[in-house]
Amino acid sequence: MRRHRFFTPEPVGNHAELIIRSVELVNQLRKVFRLRAGDEVVIFDGSGSDYTAAIARFDGADRVVLEQRSTARSRYMPTRKIRLFTALVKKDNFETIAEKATELGVTDVIPVLAERSEKKGLNEKRLKKIVIEASEQSGRGDVPAIHAVIDLKMAIESLGEDARAVAFHTEGELFDRKDVPNDEDVSVFIGPEGGWSPDELDMFHKHDVPVRCLGPQVLRAETAVIAALSQVVFND
Repeated sequence: MRRHRFFTPEPVGNHAELIIRSVELVNQLRKVFRLRAGDEVVIFDGSGSDYTAAIARFDGADRVVLEQRSTARSRYMPTRKIRLFTALVKKDNFETIAEKATELGVTDVIPVLAERSEKKGLNEKRLKKIVIEASEQSGRGDVPAIHAVIDLKMAIESLGEDARAVAFHTEGELFDRKDVPNDEDVSVFIGPEGGWSPDELDMFHKHDVPVRCLGPQVLRAETAVIAALSQVVFND
C-alpha cells in the first residue's frame, strides 16, 4: 500500500518518537486520508531525507504522535539557489506558478509588484500551503521559501553587484543557456500578463540584468515561468 508523504517543520532526526503539533496536519491524517493508529506514513522536515513512521496515537485535534520505523532515505534537493522573482498575476495563475516552481526546484519565490500586475497582494499563508503540498507530491526533500511582495526596484537592488540574473521578455534577445552557468546561483525575473513596461526594462538594463526571450510566441505568465525555469534548471 502506498504511504502518504507529509511535511513537518519539526526536525525529525533519529528520534524514536515525534510529536507533531498541527491542527491542519492532524485533520489531513484523520479526516482527509482517514488514517488510524498503526498506519504508516512518510514524513520529511526539509533537510533532504524521508522517514517512515507509524501513527501511535492522536492527542486531541492538534497533536499526533508518530513512531519512527526506518532510517532516513535521501531525496532530491536543489544543488544551487534559484530565486524566482515573478510578477503578481491573478490568484489562480499565481498559485499555479508557485506549484510548478516548487516542482522544478526553485528555492525562493518572491512576488513582485509590477506596473502591469493585475493584483496588488496575495495570500502568503495559502501559497505556503501550496508549495508544501507540491513538495510532498513531487518527492522534493525541502520546501521553497515564500517571500513577501516587493516592488521591482527593491527586487533588483537585492541582487548584489556580482549576482547572476536574467529577465524574460518577448522583445529580448533569444535566451542562450550560456547566460546562466549551471554551477551558479541565479535569479529569474518573469513579468505579468502584458510583460514588463518600458520603464521596467530600462531598470533591468541600468542594473546590467540581461533581458532574454524564449522565442517569437507570446506566452502566458504561468507558461513563461515553466518554460524559463526548464531552461535554467535543466542546464546541462
